[in-house]
Amino acid sequence: MLDEYGRNIDYARISLTDKCNLRCVYCMPEDKVYENNLINDTLSFNDYKFIISGLAQIGIKKIRFTGGEPLLYPHLIELIKYTHYECNIDDISITTNGIGLNEIAYDLKRSGLKSVNISLDSLKSYKYKSITRGGNLTDVLKSINRCLELGIKVKINCVVIKRFNDDEIYDFIDMANYYPIDVRFIEIMPLGEGRYLYENGYFNITKFINETDGLYKIEDEKGSTARLYQANYAKGRIGIITPISCSFCNTCNRIRVTSDGKIKLCIHSNEETDIRYYLNKPMIFKEVLKEIILKKPEKHNLIEKKSSDTSRQMYEIGG
Repeated sequence: MLDEYGRNIDYARISLTDKCNLRCVYCMPEDKVYENNLINDTLSFNDYKFIISGLAQIGIKKIRFTGGEPLLYPHLIELIKYTHYECNIDDISITTNGIGLNEIAYDLKRSGLKSVNISLDSLKSYKYKSITRGGNLTDVLKSINRCLELGIKVKINCVVIKRFNDDEIYDFIDMANYYPIDVRFIEIMPLGEGRYLYENGYFNITKFINETDGLYKIEDEKGSTARLYQANYAKGRIGIITPISCSFCNTCNRIRVTSDGKIKLCIHSNEETDIRYYLNKPMIFKEVLKEIILKKPEKHNLIEKKSSDTSRQMYEIGG
């Protein structure tokens, strides 16, 4: 499915919940509380199946399930199985903090999960607990090891924050040297809670990686936001994701479905389309999706404004 700028939109990120079991400082307010304990009180399991089926029919070939924390969603295994076996989508991934992944990784793999993006901003227990406001690093490392054992592709997402974890960059690079893991360093964005850290916490990861001896630029993956590097004889790769210093709007191939039933064509845009009215109306739904995708904006205004236009927090959008 092409948008009006000729970009092939074949990737959907689908948020299953805005709830999370951590409170990462750049993502969610520390005092965030929810009105109820329901993981998702807007979209049902059947609603998600209907949405995924419609997306597959208009040409979506890759789906990543996000949150909040998608592992909290009680039907995740069944939804992945439906996406893979009923909708014939092979490229299925999740973005997760990794807490509890160790326990269900086998079932996720058997259902069709191909890769995991695990958020990990420090390899030091005390720092990890601090930035996540309570997370246990050991739980995450167990999940990483289990996924590697099962042959699930592992990507580590590390948000680099000046004077917090920029002294650990070489440790993360070593992780990619010794294990078949892609470590992706991400610029902190002035979005949601990240706005309060951006001015003093922004770190130019592009400059750092380009000046690091022993890392060489390699071919980027088609449709990926990460620019890839690798050391000689390394088992994994290093990626840098830089929406501010080097945007990737001209090759953006994704849309987002929020957990409250909205489609976002750009993470940094405040424009959204409510698709709940069209659920369980298959013929109308497909045509509506096509019209929505056609209007995907050319680019965001993050570079010019140094601030995101969206009013949503990151956990309300999905990573």
